[in-house]
Amino acid sequence: MSLHAGWHFKMNRFLGPAALCALGIGLVMVLAPGIASAKRIVVRPGDSIQEAVDAASAGDKIIVRPGTYMETHGASVAVRIKKDGIRLIGKSKRGRKAILVPGPGNRHGILVEPEHGQPDIQGSRIQGMTVEGFDGNGIKLEHVNRFKIIGNESINNLENGIQPELSANGLVKNNISYGSNDSALWIEGGTNVRVIGNITHSSVTGLEVTISNNLVIEDNESYNNTIGMGLYHPSSASEPALAVMGDWKIEDNYIHDNNRPNTAPPGSAASTLPPGGGILLMGVSGNELEGNLIENNEFFGLTVIDFCIGVEGVPAPCASNWSGADTVPRNNEIEGNTFINNGTNPVPWHPFAPLAADIIEAVLDPTAGNCFEDNSYSTYASLVGAPAPQQCP
Repeated sequence: MSLHAGWHFKMNRFLGPAALCALGIGLVMVLAPGIASAKRIVVRPGDSIQEAVDAASAGDKIIVRPGTYMETHGASVAVRIKKDGIRLIGKSKRGRKAILVPGPGNRHGILVEPEHGQPDIQGSRIQGMTVEGFDGNGIKLEHVNRFKIIGNESINNLENGIQPELSANGLVKNNISYGSNDSALWIEGGTNVRVIGNITHSSVTGLEVTISNNLVIEDNESYNNTIGMGLYHPSSASEPALAVMGDWKIEDNYIHDNNRPNTAPPGSAASTLPPGGGILLMGVSGNELEGNLIENNEFFGLTVIDFCIGVEGVPAPCASNWSGADTVPRNNEIEGNTFINNGTNPVPWHPFAPLAADIIEAVLDPTAGNCFEDNSYSTYASLVGAPAPQQCP
């Protein structure tokens, strides 16, 4: 942006009106073929969204009119996008939405992913779609660079609602996702992703983050989940650890009333999560939590915990750490958060129930370096018996 602005300033400064006019004509001639090639494809009730996607070329916009759509091609994914720059836009009118529901054989809703072995998809936009009732994932992106997931609704998609995975330079904004037995919204292996203004509820984890780098997670609301927000160790993910993981800015989110019973499939990793958790920071490092309001979570508002202690009750090494990544959460800064009425009614069967509080620290390593500053809270508990959290230098 700054480079472009500087270039533009110099051109205006040194070129006269006639030269600028000629330059503008030249630019139009260069750019026009690319612009002209993009098409606008309209899908109406009774049409197939997948057929429109198959007919589209890179960069085309597909408009889906209000109505309920069911694909009949029999594949496990209802709508699969494999091309660069496809914009799939659902329209609403007088309360009617563009709704995708499972057809015969459909397990997943919308998937944006290149063919196996092909380069990452460049550019993708999913907007305004309602995806409902799939046994698998609602909206998933994998290996996509430059993406936008805006204003969608994921309803009762039983694995994960919305999941950009191993994707970069993206925006996930103003979506509503609920009714998943894993995560309503999961950022997995993301790089340079902004997650803003989403609402996640009635799931096992409302908003989950794993193996990612350089994230902004801001102004989201998460309620009526088992865990409101899970910042989870790489061994909680489905992909290998990345070389760089951290720099997650968790700011100005509202995490409240996350006391829903755990409905994850028995035996799954998610099934071990106890109800009543606000933010669970488990074995991840180098992040900032600032300005969040965390209230009415019956087990804890925030727990900062060693991954091995969390899953096996012992510090590292532990058998559950298949990724090999450090299990100790280190150098996280927790500043200016407000905790209200958390830890008042923990599930009695959990071994950490006696520690229930606004803030729980379960880290034995004295060099961990997590610090707290200017937080408002009433109760604090530490696995090592510390009377108060460590202040930031």
